[in-house]
Amino acid sequence: MPLRTKGSRPQKRVAFPWKMTTTTTPQQAQGQPSRSPPSPAATALPRVTVTDDDDDGSDSVDEEIVADPISNLGFMIPDIFTQLPLIRDELVTKTSIEQDETVEACLPFLRGEDDFFDYNEHGVPELDRERHIRFLRQCLGKLPGRFVAADASRPWFLYWCLSALTMLGEDVSSYRNAVIATARSMQNETGGFGGGGGQLSHMATSYAVVLALALVGGEEAYDVVDRKAMWKWLCSLKQPDGGFQVCLGGEEDIRYLCPHILIQM
Repeated sequence: MPLRTKGSRPQKRVAFPWKMTTTTTPQQAQGQPSRSPPSPAATALPRVTVTDDDDDGSDSVDEEIVADPISNLGFMIPDIFTQLPLIRDELVTKTSIEQDETVEACLPFLRGEDDFFDYNEHGVPELDRERHIRFLRQCLGKLPGRFVAADASRPWFLYWCLSALTMLGEDVSSYRNAVIATARSMQNETGGFGGGGGQLSHMATSYAVVLALALVGGEEAYDVVDRKAMWKWLCSLKQPDGGFQVCLGGEEDIRYLCPHILIQM
């Protein structure tokens, strides 16, 4: 990637002229296909120009970068992710076929060739907030029977949906009573929260429940947590090397961050 620079200066301004300038040949203007090579202007690479304000009031080029060409110049996605894998296993299975079908379905989005979204200047699709909000609220309602297989993940459903709604600027306080009732049914007398009623307390689900309670807010929500029992439970999980088990007799892994966040809250 060609790079020209002449030293760093303050107050840089970066321009991203992503639109490619194309030219039309006489044959194309008359509706005839052109067999000649494309003109340099048509194949010009996108340039990123960085300028800064000199003391004399004039702008000078501080850095000029020529990016690699891709289908949609507004996309900041490496070429390797806009095509099928370069190395492929010769063994064909049902799984590999479904994987290829999934890749083929995703490639238009990675290349920016789909007609479903509007993209900003960085090649990122604009977020359809209203559809996301409707989906998240639906997930906080009654779920289909097949979700029984994910019963132990109920705390995560609460946290993920409430967190996303909060980030989208939605008021989630209307879910306070429902979250409080659900959290109480998951809390064990020995401390911590399980994935559901009668389930073993687990570090991850306790983390998710406490954060869900924090998101809906209110003293009543905060009072749900039996702090004394939670503290004793966390101490029982502490290991001599400084880490924590995720549950009594469970593994010790990087999820040690969960107890630190629980203690802080």
